[in-house]
Amino acid sequence: MRPIIYILWLSCLAGCVTAPDVQMLPEAVSISEIEKHGEIRTEAVQWWLVLDDDLLHQLITQGLAGSPSSHIALARLAQAEADLKIAQADRWPDLVGLGRRDARNFSGREPDTRADLGALGLSWDAGLWGKRRLEIEFAQQFRQQRWFEHQTARLVLSASIAETYFQIVELRNQGALLAAQTQVSRDLERLIDARFRLGQAPANEIYQQREQTTALQQLALVNNTLAELLENTLDVLLGEIPDQIARVGLVDLPPAPNAVIGGTVDDLVRNRADIRAGFARLQQAASRAGIRFAERLPSLQVSVSFNSLTQKAFSSEWLGHGLDLSAPLFTGGRLKGLENRALQALEEERQQYLQLWLAALEEVRSLRWQYEQQEMIIATVASRRGYAQQALKASRDRYIRGDQNYLDVLTALRGLQEADRSLLSERSQLVTLWIRATQAVGQPMCHETSSNLSNKMVNDTTTCQEHWSL
Repeated sequence: MRPIIYILWLSCLAGCVTAPDVQMLPEAVSISEIEKHGEIRTEAVQWWLVLDDDLLHQLITQGLAGSPSSHIALARLAQAEADLKIAQADRWPDLVGLGRRDARNFSGREPDTRADLGALGLSWDAGLWGKRRLEIEFAQQFRQQRWFEHQTARLVLSASIAETYFQIVELRNQGALLAAQTQVSRDLERLIDARFRLGQAPANEIYQQREQTTALQQLALVNNTLAELLENTLDVLLGEIPDQIARVGLVDLPPAPNAVIGGTVDDLVRNRADIRAGFARLQQAASRAGIRFAERLPSLQVSVSFNSLTQKAFSSEWLGHGLDLSAPLFTGGRLKGLENRALQALEEERQQYLQLWLAALEEVRSLRWQYEQQEMIIATVASRRGYAQQALKASRDRYIRGDQNYLDVLTALRGLQEADRSLLSERSQLVTLWIRATQAVGQPMCHETSSNLSNKMVNDTTTCQEHWSL
């Protein structure tokens, strides 16, 4: 009966200390405020598939498998897995096998050799007041933090690859438009020169046109330089050595998908891995504060020893056991200071978590506003292009009727090309804003199965759905 009472007593003592309570949604963040300004959300797990670009899908898949940043995050996750196993192993007793062989040399005598084999020693820290449970909880939250940090790293990496890719696409298309503009500018230069020779145009028009041609050539050089620099950046993001091989050619810029405006705070906390990682850090700080409080209370050490065969021959005792109860009566305020420091660290982590929330809300709200403004800008530029196209048509009609010369047609064509370049730049900016909005709401990427990297990650953390669910 006594062992049963003893075990029940230890069980009660092992769970009476808990960590301070923390909330996933800070009090300063109200749901109504989220709903007021809304969110930009896209319903896609592998969000880049919405853009329907095979080359982009190939580049992101290669980057997720080969980028050092993804491997670094995975290595940190593996370390957290090992820490959790260590914390779980500390719940069990330590069993140590002892063996010894002594050789004593005396002057003028044969060496005296003694062997003692077969002794066993068992020690166990009972972990009173819930300290062991808090340590395991700390390790579990640390693993959660690393898992969500891995998700964040993969999302940031895929968004960076996509942004760089579409910047290169824009520059390639800008290069083609600049080449066409340069050709039109040279044609204008020849026509103005012919009119100058006929006495129909002043000399300054020739020099002005040559200046415009030279400016377009300069823009083309700058454009090509930026494209090459971004190609090197893309190589690094993919985990490759930068080379002179162009990965992105002249392809059409896709239209940005329509953003879905709306959602609640639950959507934001469910999808953003950095918020989930921040909450895991907050829970770790709470567990650490509970551990520091438990360290100020008495601790119990259980020890059991089994005598070796050699010792048993000289004694009838074969089993020894003991209970060591220690209490920190006086430590000069060290344990109290450690507890206070843990509580202050908890408050610091709580404020950092609130700061993370506020930054996320500001980011989503700003991106929503920028996206709406960019759509209005594109509509304005599209109107401008429409007017330029009408002007070109009118100039051609008048040229066909003989009412004006071809110089006015080339001038109108140059205006249309400028509008095309401006529209291309604004459309590229809209795609970039869509990518950043997708990153801002933190689309989960745990269903990615195209690389051994993600398969290993899922195997190490049971299933992705369990870790991502609230």
